[in-house]
Amino acid sequence: MKTYSVTLLTILVGVFLVSTVYAQQPTPVSNAMIEGIGLEADTTRPAAAPTRPDTTQYNVADRPDTVRSLNTQPVAQPASTTTAPTTNAPATRQAQNTAPPVVGSGKISGKLVTPQAGKNQPVEFASIGLFRSRDSSSVTGALTDEKGFFQIANLAPDAYYILIQSLGFAAKRIPRIVLSDDRPTADLGNILLTETAKQLQEVTVQGQKQAYEYSLDRKIVNADQLPIAQGGSAIDILQNVPSVTVDVDGTLSLRGSSNVIVLVDGKPSGLTGLDRQAILDQIPASNIERIEMITNPSSRFDADGAAGIINIVLKKERGPGFNGNVQLNVGTRDKYNASINLNSRFKKLNLFSSYNFRADRRFQYRISDRQNIFEDSVSYLSQRNDAIRRRVNNNLRFGFDYSLSARDNITAAILYRPEYSRDTEVEVFNTQNANRVSLGQTIRTTEETEPERGLDYSFGYRRTFDKQGRELSFDATLSNNRSTEYQNFNNTTNLPKNLLTPSFLIGQQRADNGRDNRVAVLQLDFVEPMKDKKKLEAGLKHTYRRLGSNYLFENLVNGSWTINPDVTNNFIYDERTSAAYANFGNEIRKFSYQVGLRTEYTSIETDQRTTNIQSKRDYIYLFPSVFLNYNASESQKMQINYSRRINRPSTWSLNPFIDLSDPLNIRYGNPGLNPELINSFEISHLLYGKNTTLTSSLFYRQTNNEITSYRTLRPDGVTEQTSLNLNRSQNYGLEIVVTQDLLRWWKVNGNFSFFQRNIQAGADIPGILTRSNRSWTARVTSNMNPKKGTDIQVALNYRSPFIVAQGTINGFFNVDLGVKQSVLKGRGTVSLRVSDIFNTLQFQNESFGTNFAATSRSKRESRIGFIGFSYRLSKQVVREKERDQDRERDDTPGENDF
Repeated sequence: MKTYSVTLLTILVGVFLVSTVYAQQPTPVSNAMIEGIGLEADTTRPAAAPTRPDTTQYNVADRPDTVRSLNTQPVAQPASTTTAPTTNAPATRQAQNTAPPVVGSGKISGKLVTPQAGKNQPVEFASIGLFRSRDSSSVTGALTDEKGFFQIANLAPDAYYILIQSLGFAAKRIPRIVLSDDRPTADLGNILLTETAKQLQEVTVQGQKQAYEYSLDRKIVNADQLPIAQGGSAIDILQNVPSVTVDVDGTLSLRGSSNVIVLVDGKPSGLTGLDRQAILDQIPASNIERIEMITNPSSRFDADGAAGIINIVLKKERGPGFNGNVQLNVGTRDKYNASINLNSRFKKLNLFSSYNFRADRRFQYRISDRQNIFEDSVSYLSQRNDAIRRRVNNNLRFGFDYSLSARDNITAAILYRPEYSRDTEVEVFNTQNANRVSLGQTIRTTEETEPERGLDYSFGYRRTFDKQGRELSFDATLSNNRSTEYQNFNNTTNLPKNLLTPSFLIGQQRADNGRDNRVAVLQLDFVEPMKDKKKLEAGLKHTYRRLGSNYLFENLVNGSWTINPDVTNNFIYDERTSAAYANFGNEIRKFSYQVGLRTEYTSIETDQRTTNIQSKRDYIYLFPSVFLNYNASESQKMQINYSRRINRPSTWSLNPFIDLSDPLNIRYGNPGLNPELINSFEISHLLYGKNTTLTSSLFYRQTNNEITSYRTLRPDGVTEQTSLNLNRSQNYGLEIVVTQDLLRWWKVNGNFSFFQRNIQAGADIPGILTRSNRSWTARVTSNMNPKKGTDIQVALNYRSPFIVAQGTINGFFNVDLGVKQSVLKGRGTVSLRVSDIFNTLQFQNESFGTNFAATSRSKRESRIGFIGFSYRLSKQVVREKERDQDRERDDTPGENDF
């Protein structure tokens, strides 16, 4: 333990020294920026610190749910129970005695089952290892799918044996399988496995997942394997995800782009409301099973989202018998969360439920400084906003799976989400002349409360057929979210009257903002396998979104409340999107490809009822996708892919309502915005070594009609911010991900991304918005297991400065630490997490216009300590008689001799 302690201490001391150098005060307005206003593009200075990159994702003609971990053991070892099924051999590290790959027309298939309650139930995700009989050399392997089926193809004539292993079952060896030119295929039929549980005894079956998994079409982060995210929310997990950054307001970006679609269980949710990132802070980490990132989705997925899709998969136990998990976390400065997840399986019926409670209080502040540059004068506006934000979340979920028959299965669930928030803000405005002498001060206080209720309904139907791989599925979801935000303002000032602007209201005001959001989705998908490894996918989808905001603003005049018609607003956003897609895939020896085409017709109606202004837009686009793969060997894979995507304007960017929450910096939307259209290309390489996994990717993304915020300064000293379409932008760069086993107990994951960003404003857009810069990100995660049951994780994250259309976001850096210790014979876990150990995480930016330059620094409470405890519940009942019968069948002489 001394060695481990010294190693950890050395890392932390090094990080502290780096972070001490990095920590700094808000950057003043630079002379170069002022000189460059309106004259030339700003090129951000190169950064000189570590970075945080993105991992490569791959798409292939395999079924979209395929998940293959780069960190799986050789095929003869137990496989992770969370690895998704595939009928092809997984890309695993080769054992040292692995034989050279062979290619032929031979095929071995079968189905793994286990007896339960008098019936055979499939064994999911079991590891199938294929070995050559003459020298026991490893040939290849596979995993069983959800129905227990497996298939190993492209085998040369020879004699083989199979080793089957799965957590919770006794290992099984099928001794002799002979393939010849006359008999190239072998169907093993049903293969019975014996559970290792004893009758009426409680057992705990655990499989160690990898924190990060990489598959051919997505990157996966398993939430339970991130000690540095325990006790937090989805935001805390995403802050430790390769390629993703999250700013102080919870806005996330992927590969430098904030145009990301957030899904829950693969579907839109009413949680997103008017803000796509609102969901992130409402879902507790304890309720998340995994997060999937798809940076270049195929035509099967929605075309929305320039940077890709982030899918949050909620926990839903599926094990036999009764299973559950209870968790409690306590954090610094009044932060608490608790959860319980339960499931119980009865023959064809599986019931699952969960409850999550989260109470959170955080401080936040923002300091900004703006220089107003007019022809005859210069002035300054200095602002500081201090806030305390409190939130109480509840999530109650019920659902079931039911097998109507051996081929038909339905799933239904309901999620109830009550929430209450209360915020207190104090903002000080200091107006100064050219010599920085104060002309007066204004203080604005805000008290805000918001009760919120949400209901999500989901239903799914799956139908399989006698033909293996053929599948029909139907999904329907409905999400409702309602809330009312109550605000009370009080403004006081000692400014002279000639400096007060009409929009700056002195005295008391109040506002009510009622929100009513509804999202409904209907989706039908069909998969048809064809001869010679060909596969066809097709589907239909319809999405309906209705987002409403009714804002009532009142002034206190002579002791009575009077409606202010200039600020009161009732806005309705109605969007309908109908889509159809088709994908065709094929494998030809070491090559595979998938081509697809998706079409989406969108109708958007906006109704500004206060001013009686309506607008309607209809458009239809085609979205092709192409994926080409080459498996050079078991240890090397390459891919080239292309897809076209769209980013529709958000409701906030379309709503012409004038937001006066900051009366000296007002905002409003632009109903004339066009959607962004994106062309995305990637070239990727994946290399497996004995102790090293390396993925690298070159990517290029061109965005036409890019949507950006644009800010101008009026003569009265008030800035107006709206949205507009630029001509285009270009992002291209390199991503590298390395996973290295340094020692048996020490693994390191490093991510690095470097990219160039060019923004072209267009002929009718101010020239100052044409800009370019280079940026990079880096993340290093160290996972240490000094002894069985102990996990230590340290994560270092850095992002260099990067540009937006009208400014530069400065770099930021943070370090997180998490520790987990198993107790109570593996049933319990004690965890400790400290986020942003050195309190360096803050967000600084510089912005400019034709007659102003500004800086700001934002800080949200980020150094937080959590201590938690979780306990696993499980009960498995297996009849001794059935187990004995299984052993007798397994020992029958002469079985599986082909």
